[in-house]
Amino acid sequence: MLDQPFMTDLIEANAMSHMPNDIDIYSASWGPTDDGKTVDGPRNMTMRAIVKGVNEGRHGKGNIYVWASGDGGADDDCNCDGYAASMWTVSINSATNDGQTAGYDESCSSTLASTFSNGKSTLRDAGVATTDLYNNCTTTHSGTSAAAPEAAGVYALAIEAK
Repeated sequence: MLDQPFMTDLIEANAMSHMPNDIDIYSASWGPTDDGKTVDGPRNMTMRAIVKGVNEGRHGKGNIYVWASGDGGADDDCNCDGYAASMWTVSINSATNDGQTAGYDESCSSTLASTFSNGKSTLRDAGVATTDLYNNCTTTHSGTSAAAPEAAGVYALAIEAK
């Protein structure tokens, strides 16, 4: 979806409603620009797709939409991010590997939890090790973009355990 030359409401809506009875959890590590000035969120079709997924996806059990809360730090606020602050999504922040709040974390009331990512560390800005494109791995995945998929994995384990 994000490899498109430009983003449209239709592209986002199609991504958020792709195979809703086969996909339990949608994990999104993107959102409006983290500049402290931008207030933005999903447009009409995208919001309808998310609401429909929450209400009808997974054969009526509801899809879960996990969203990175953003990396704008103290100069930004994820309440201005209509994706992360939506009542239909779960907003995830980051904690450093020494259990502290990451300097890039955005504070907002919609954040449900934090998972580990990079930041203040004895391993100087070490990222999260994960799979990458083209059968590769990376150790530089970072920020709330790395934290959100970790939370999605926890939710997946909970669903599996029932």
